[in-house]
Amino acid sequence: MKECIVEGCQRLVKARNLCSMHHQRLLRTGSPDMVRKKSKKEPKQCQWINCCRDAVSKGYCAKHYYIHKTLNKAANAVKVEIER
Repeated sequence: MKECIVEGCQRLVKARNLCSMHHQRLLRTGSPDMVRKKSKKEPKQCQWINCCRDAVSKGYCAKHYYIHKTLNKAANAVKVEIER
């Protein structure tokens, strides 16, 4: 099996004579050597009243996002029933 053509990389080739990591970098950035910097965002607090956990999705922590999503589904179901 062939090895990746990037200097110092000894992984097996996936496509275009590159390993999977360098191939993904090529697809994302246009260069197999370029690495994107990870941006570190400040954690936001959950929007739920009296919750001090960090927000995970749509401004809520995991627990309250699940409740928010469930309540929205229930409200939409009732709305559809009323319209019928």
